[in-house]
Amino acid sequence: MKSLLKSFFINLLAFIFAWQYLPSVELVGKFEQILLAAGVLTLLDKFLKPILKILLLPINFLTFGLFSWVITVLVFYLTTEIIQGFVVHDFLFPGFTSDFLIIPETNVVSPLTYVISALFVVIFTKILNWVFKSKVIKE
Repeated sequence: MKSLLKSFFINLLAFIFAWQYLPSVELVGKFEQILLAAGVLTLLDKFLKPILKILLLPINFLTFGLFSWVITVLVFYLTTEIIQGFVVHDFLFPGFTSDFLIIPETNVVSPLTYVISALFVVIFTKILNWVFKSKVIKE
């Protein structure tokens, strides 16, 4: 139960951070929608994701583990489909220019927005898991 609450809290912080800093993540309605989204993502991560990983193990094995990312994006997509007030939509990437790299202005469309948003949430979740990692000291 403690692990489930910790996961919920970390997913909630990740969703709030994504909502504030990603142009593709939008909250339509009240703040309660983001609480529901964090709860649904926590439940899907704990119960549906392991089942999908077992069912799709041969594909994941053939792709050297890269298909697990597809499962993560699918779970994120299901979360946005279940919670109607939490929306991921297309956005305009303004471009990037440096001495060595030029990325032109691009309209990022739906499948890629889910991948980018899920990547953002997963990275932020991993960082928060590392920060809030409980240390057991044996005496």
